[in-house]
Amino acid sequence: MAVISGDTRYNQNVIKYGAGADLLVHEVAAARPQLMLEAYVKRIIGHHVTPQEAGMVFAQTKPKLAAYTHIVLLGSERVPPPTIDHIVAETRQTYSGPLEVGEDLMAFEIGETVSVHRYQPSSPPTGRANVA
Repeated sequence: MAVISGDTRYNQNVIKYGAGADLLVHEVAAARPQLMLEAYVKRIIGHHVTPQEAGMVFAQTKPKLAAYTHIVLLGSERVPPPTIDHIVAETRQTYSGPLEVGEDLMAFEIGETVSVHRYQPSSPPTGRANVA
C-alpha cells in the first residue's frame, strides 16, 4: 500500500492511514532560521510540514520506505534556500528509517520490498540512424 500526502500540516490522519504503509510519500518545506522571521515565509511554512515534523510522521507510521516529494526550499536575495542535505539532516533528528528524496521521473515498485528506480537518460544520439 502506498500513501501520498499533499500540501498538509502535521496531521493525525496521515499517521492513522499511513501506519505500516509500504511507501509513504510526503511533502516538505524548509527555510533557514533567519528567514523564518519574515511573515510571508511563516505563512508558506504554515501550509506545509517541516522536515522534523515529517520525520515524526515517518517515525510513527513506520513505512517500509519514506519518500519526499513537493520539496519547498525557501530563500531570498540575502538568505540562500536550505539544501536537500539540510532537509535530510533535519529529518534525521526525528526519523532514522529508510528515506528517499524524490526526483523527476523517479518510480517506485512495491512488492515484498519497495524498489526505487531513477530515470537514466539514454545515450546521446550518435548522429547516425538505422534506415531499413
